[in-house]
Formats: sequence, structure tokens, C-alpha cells
Amino acid sequence: MSAAFSGVVTSLITPFVSRLDADVGVDTEVDTFRVAALTRWQARSGISAVAVAGWAGEGSTLDRAERIALVEAASEAKDGMAVLAHVGSPSTAKSIALALDAAAAGADGLVLVMPFYNKPSYAGIRGHVEAVARATALPLLLEFDEAATNIRLSPGQMAELTRVENVAGIVDHSPNPLHVECMSGARHGTTFLAAHEPTATACGLLGADGLFSAVANVDPAGVVALWEAIDRNDAERARALHARLKPLVDLVEAEGVAAMKDLVHDVVGSETTVRLPLHPLCRSARQRSADVGRALAASLLPVSAAHVVRSLKVAL
Repeated sequence: MSAAFSGVVTSLITPFVSRLDADVGVDTEVDTFRVAALTRWQARSGISAVAVAGWAGEGSTLDRAERIALVEAASEAKDGMAVLAHVGSPSTAKSIALALDAAAAGADGLVLVMPFYNKPSYAGIRGHVEAVARATALPLLLEFDEAATNIRLSPGQMAELTRVENVAGIVDHSPNPLHVECMSGARHGTTFLAAHEPTATACGLLGADGLFSAVANVDPAGVVALWEAIDRNDAERARALHARLKPLVDLVEAEGVAAMKDLVHDVVGSETTVRLPLHPLCRSARQRSADVGRALAASLLPVSAAHVVRSLKVAL
């Protein structure tokens, strides 16, 4: 297993630039310059990999050309990190096409969320995974997110899917830290990444191999510090860092992508624009976001807003 798929993997937001179109009103396109800047910042903060076009990257709103552009922009700026591309779809044929596009654009690995909407059986899920894995030589991370897909698999079934050739790891959004137990039946060398951020610290201390983080968009160095404490089995420091990040985690759990874009805007200058059906923050949520940003900046722990600003200025 490559070390690129352990540690902290950031589920990267997709910055957009908006313009007024006489025919369609406000139109948006991917801001590849800011994608590259964010990627460089993540790399210099100690992040192991970035994953583009997932839920945090508003992947369901992106067309084929935009997905390719995202992979290319991140790959050109990765500076030793890995770039992963989300290729999940309810259609196996579409997932295969997305995988081939991502490989051609320079991705180092793929993330395949379980097929949603059409409610497949376990046999169908396994066939879906096998078909995508056969279509590419890139390592495949399987993403389990029951809340988003309504696909509920047992730890044993999750472990069984790791035995499919090319499957390199699991990204698990379950709030149950005991899902780490599935690794006892997984193929040797398979990585388990904890993606439910409120319980990620517990998952890490129970044996996860890394964190799959959305809040790392806002505070990559803070999430890396948390993982380093977990990796050293320093539970006291991990708890302290978890407490520092908790207001940010709670905000993102409540407000999602719009909150992350609001916080990143102040330091990288990207637009806060999200695509429908997502919606910008309301006034009270913007106030809460500002409070969270000030709390992070005021923290006495060794990750500060000043460090964030300096890192971004270098990246830009």
C-alpha cells in the first residue's frame, strides 16, 4: 500500500468563478487557478492526498470536461501528494468512463462511492466494484456513505470487497468507530480511512490508517497535527486537537460546502459560490462561520490563521 493513501486525505472543494450570462443569468465555471493554489497549500501543510469531485467538491454538479480539468489542475500542483478522483455513479458504465478519464488526466487513484439511487443488491454492488476495478490499473478506494447512498453493508461485506483486485482501501463515513473492525477481515495492506469527522479521532485511536477530511480544506495543518497525535497514540493531545477542531467540524456538518467556501474565501480569495441545489450561507450561518474562524485564529495550539495566510500567499 502506498503511503499516499494513509495519513490525511482532503476531500477538496471546487472553487468556482461566476459571471453574468445574458441567456442563462449567473453562470459558473471551475476556477482552476484556485484549485491549483488550494492543492499546493494542502501539500505544504503535510496532507497526503487530495480527492477531487466528491461531495465536498460538488461532484454531482460537474460535467465531464470540468472533472478532467480538476484532475489536471490538481495534478500539476500536487508537489509529491497523490491526486484521487471520485468516479462514483449509479451507472457502472459511467463510473468506468469517469475512471478512464481520470487516469488519462493524471490521477494517481480513484474513489468509488457505492452506487446510489437504484438500490442494488450486494451481488450487484460487488459486480459494480469488480467492473470498475477491471477497467483501470489505478488503485481504487471504496467509499461507504450510508447517509448519502442508502447502502448499508456489514463490516464483513466491506472487508470482502477489499479482496477485489485493485481495491486499495476503504473510505468509511459511518458514525460507528467500531467499523474499523472490518479491517480484521480485509486483504492485507488495505487502508482504512475514517471519514465521519465527529468520530474520526476515535476511529484513528482504534486503528484506522488515516483520515478522509473535508474540514482539512479550511485547516489542513490542524488536521495533520491531529493525525500525527493519533499515529503516535498520544490520546491526550489528540483529544485537545479534536476539541479545537470541533466547532469547525460541527459547522461543516450543519452547513456543508458553503461553510468551507466561506472560510477559505478570506485567505485564498476564491468565490463563495456554490451550485444549486446547494445554497450560500444565510446571515446567521455566516456569523457562526466568522465566529469559528476567529476561534481557530485565537487558538493557542500551534496552528494559527497567520500560518494559513502565509501558506496560501506562498501557494499563490
